Amino acid sequence: MKKIGTLACALTLLLAACGQPSAPQASLPGTAPGGTVTPGDSGEERQASEGETLDATQRLQALTAGAAATDTAATVRADGTLLVGGQPMFPMGFYHVSWAGNAERRLRDLQAIADMGFNLMNATMFDPQDDLPGYTKLLNTAQSRGMKLLVEDFNDVSINTLKNHPAVLGWMIADDCNNLVTPQELERRNQATKALDSRHLTYTSMAISFANSHTDYFGRADAVGNQSYPVDGGDSVGVVYPVMQRLVTEASRKGTLPIANLQSFRWKDGRLPNARELYSMTNQALGAGVKGILYYTYLDPTNDLAAPGGAALRAELKRVAGEVKLLAPFLMDGQRRSLNVNTPEARATLWTYQGRRYLQVVSLSETSRQTVKVTLDGQATQLVPLFAGRPTGLKLQNGTVTGAVTPLAAHWYEVR
Repeated sequence: MKKIGTLACALTLLLAACGQPSAPQASLPGTAPGGTVTPGDSGEERQASEGETLDATQRLQALTAGAAATDTAATVRADGTLLVGGQPMFPMGFYHVSWAGNAERRLRDLQAIADMGFNLMNATMFDPQDDLPGYTKLLNTAQSRGMKLLVEDFNDVSINTLKNHPAVLGWMIADDCNNLVTPQELERRNQATKALDSRHLTYTSMAISFANSHTDYFGRADAVGNQSYPVDGGDSVGVVYPVMQRLVTEASRKGTLPIANLQSFRWKDGRLPNARELYSMTNQALGAGVKGILYYTYLDPTNDLAAPGGAALRAELKRVAGEVKLLAPFLMDGQRRSLNVNTPEARATLWTYQGRRYLQVVSLSETSRQTVKVTLDGQATQLVPLFAGRPTGLKLQNGTVTGAVTPLAAHWYEVR
C-alpha cells in the first residue's frame, strides 16, 4: 500500500539508494539561473480575460466531441496513449488509500472526485473476498459517473470476480516497485495478472529521476507512474519537468503508458501545495509528454483532501481537470515537439493537431521572472490565450514569441 513513510523513501529523486535524506534542489542540474524581467519590458504577464479566450476555447470544445467506446478493453498504443475500446483516453484522477477510511467513505470520495471532473480513481480493496460486494458497488457507481477504476489488488479471486465489469481499467500490481520488488518479481506479477485478465492494464508506480531511471522496470507493466512530490519534500517544484521527461523517454522505448504521480498531499509537518504549485506541477508534466495523471492523494492515514483545509486545493484541482479535458484531444493525438527557449528555467512545447497548433510555455523557477524567447517554425501571426484567468501576455512578432513569465507560471495559446 502507498504510505507516507514509503513515499518519503521513494522521493529521494537525486539519490541512488533509499533511506538517505533528499537534498534540496535550488535549480536543475547543469543549468544556470535564468534572466529576470525589468519593469517596462514588452510582453508583461497578466491574466487572460473571458473575451480573449472565448473563440479559442470554443474551438477546443469542438475537438472533444466523439463517439463513445462500446468496448471496455484497455490497451496501450505504441506511442504510450491509453485506448479504451480502441478510443483514446487521457486518464486523470486520484489515489485513494481506502483502508484509511471505510467502504462508505470510499464511495463518497469517488462521487466527490467525479464531481470535480476526474475520470479515474486508484482505490484499495480491503480484502479480496469480503470486499467484493462493496467494491462491486464502487464499480457500479464509477460506471454511472463515467469513471474508471484502477484496482489496487491483483489477487486471483478479485481479478476473476471483477474483471468483466466495464468500469475496471486495470490492476495495480506493485507500488514503489523500485524499492519494494525486483524487476523479475514485477514481471512475474504482470504475467500472472495478464493470464487471468488480458483485457485490462497492469500498473505500477515508482520514483524516477534524471539520475536514475530504473530502466529494468519498464516493459514489465502496461503503465508506469512516476512519483514527484516536491512541496516540502526536499526538491524544487521545477524538478517535475525533467523527471517526467525521463519517464516519457523510458516509456516510449517499451510502448508503456507514462502516468505522472503528482502531489496533492502534505508531508509530515508540511503544507498542501498551493494553487500555483499545483498548476505548475500539472503543466510541467503535460509539457514533458505524460499520457495520464494520478494525484497522490485524496485520502491516506494522515491526509484528507475532503477536510475544510483542502477547499482551496480542491477548487484548483476542479479547474485543472476541466482545462485538461479540453486539452486532451491534442495531448493524446497531436504531434508534440519541444522548442528551444533562451533560458534553462523555462520550457516551451508545441502540439500540432488537425491543422491547429497549441503552445505551452512554463516556468520552472520558484523565485524569479524569466524573459523568454521562443522561435516558432512556419507562419504565425497571432497568439490567442486558451484559458480565462490564466497567465497571458507573451508577444508574437516575426515568428518569435517573447515576454515575461512569472515564477511557476504556465501560459497556453492557440497559434494562428
